[in-house]
Amino acid sequence: MSRIQYWSPEEGWLTESEQVRSLTETVERQQRELTVLSEVAARVHLEDDEQAVFEIALGEILDRLGLTAAWIFTGDERDRELRLTASRGVSKAYLEQVRTQGLGECLCPEVFGLGQRMQARNRTQCPRMPHIVEGLAEPVAHACIPLKFEGATRGVLNVAARPGQLFSEEELAFLETLGHQIGLAVERARHQQAERQRNQEARGMAAVSKAVGVAMDVASVLSAIGDSARELLAVERVAVLLGAEPASMQVAHLSGLTHPELREGQTLDLLRLGATLHTQALRERAAFAVDDWSTDARVNAALARRWDAGAGLVLPMMAGGRVLGLLVLTRREPSRWTDEQVDVAEAFAAQAAVKLDNARLYEDARRAYEELSEAQDRVIQQEKMAVLGTFASGLAHEVRNPLNSIGLQLSVLERRIARLEQPLAREMDDLAMIIRDEVRRLDRLVGDFLLFSRSGRLLEASGDLDAVAADVVTLLTPEADALEVRLEWRRLGEPARRLRMDAEKMKQVVINLVRNGIEAQPSGGEVVVESGLVDGKARLVVHDRGPGLPEGIDVFQLFVTTKAKGTGLGLSIVQQIVRHHGGEIRTGRGPHGGAAFTIDLPAAPASAQEGVRT
Repeated sequence: MSRIQYWSPEEGWLTESEQVRSLTETVERQQRELTVLSEVAARVHLEDDEQAVFEIALGEILDRLGLTAAWIFTGDERDRELRLTASRGVSKAYLEQVRTQGLGECLCPEVFGLGQRMQARNRTQCPRMPHIVEGLAEPVAHACIPLKFEGATRGVLNVAARPGQLFSEEELAFLETLGHQIGLAVERARHQQAERQRNQEARGMAAVSKAVGVAMDVASVLSAIGDSARELLAVERVAVLLGAEPASMQVAHLSGLTHPELREGQTLDLLRLGATLHTQALRERAAFAVDDWSTDARVNAALARRWDAGAGLVLPMMAGGRVLGLLVLTRREPSRWTDEQVDVAEAFAAQAAVKLDNARLYEDARRAYEELSEAQDRVIQQEKMAVLGTFASGLAHEVRNPLNSIGLQLSVLERRIARLEQPLAREMDDLAMIIRDEVRRLDRLVGDFLLFSRSGRLLEASGDLDAVAADVVTLLTPEADALEVRLEWRRLGEPARRLRMDAEKMKQVVINLVRNGIEAQPSGGEVVVESGLVDGKARLVVHDRGPGLPEGIDVFQLFVTTKAKGTGLGLSIVQQIVRHHGGEIRTGRGPHGGAAFTIDLPAAPASAQEGVRT
């Protein structure tokens, strides 16, 4: 029988049968390793979550190789700090120690720094070795394999050997190959995730552009900025602070979770609040990312606790070289901002600032146009009124004299008719009554013309709007009772006293409005007069239960009336008097569906300089 021997670098001289056994074991081991590599590659091929890649890899290593514990640390070159990312079969005591105390003195930081595989064989190389594997209280050797992806060492794969054994060089080499496979899978997952994120960001930016692009008012633009920022960057709160001076920043918009302190419309003094990072972002015109607001030396930790902020981005909003304000994006829990997220946030803030600036310019232009248009309308109206006032005054004087003469002659005629015999006297008396009614109507029209011509002359003094309203109600109550209409005065807000006004002219205004309300209703109606200080203005409201005002008719235009025998001058006179007081009058529907007239006057108290104003 042949006694041929074979030399093996690992086992020395072997017999033929031993050589066959060794080769068989090698083939089986390589087959097992290929299976593990194949399974890992197959299962992580389309996975775009790097955490899932780590979990799958650990499961395959332990199940296929018949081992019990493996764990992975990952880190970043910038901070050189390793964090536990995934584990299987590791004791809770070891996990808690790593979480609370860090890695300490062990091989992992060295492997991470050098990028070379090593094996922890004793407690000197890994002080926590006896406590790593779940269920064991004895030292267990473990391999430390560098995980490399994106051109650098990004982590360490640890695999515990069987109790009392060490990994061979072939096994360490295989684990290193497996580490390369894991690194490629993670890199591919990150690329896929980044591609998906870029697509989402592109869609988000397009959505922002579309949402903001169709809106030209500032409120809509701010709302679109808030909603889009929360969706695009997965933040929980968005705050837009407008202004360029830290001591006077306006809270223009809040979106997301309710802020513990801030409210829209308030003015913030960032210096007094100690918002150091916000102030720095404004002054340096630079963006800042904060991963942990409670520990970052650049921020006010106490303010962060008050504002419930764990992580955040503080971004200046600039357009045309000017600082418009700050865009502040926050999360409640600490979280790491990637470079891509910071880039997207800065691009978003720049685009949002341009849109916001355009909206403000549009609103300014629209407001200026409206003011110019209103001013032109007022000038034209005043010129028309001036001409018409002069004409009305002359016409009234010219007409009143003949009317007086007609009235006197009619009185003579009525006395003579009274001496006639019936039925001729009754017939003539009816005709005289018609003439008398027409004379009275013409006299009222002349009176309205005279009022119109004098409506611009105000004798200003200290006036009490509440007293004027109450006096008119008292004056016209008998007239309302005769028509079975209830007339009432109510206080609206705070008392409106000592206003700069012409009390007699304002009394004409209230009489006109109340009388219109009384005449517009059938029996059983109601007219309510309300007066007082509301929103910093003196307000008077007259509303009734009548049919309301017709749509599409400007009742303040000259000679426009809804009455069968109206002149169309009354409400024009009312408007003129109100405008000369620096106020405005508007129409609407009352609480019960009738007409409502609302007058707002300046609430500034009367001064010592009182007198005639035209």
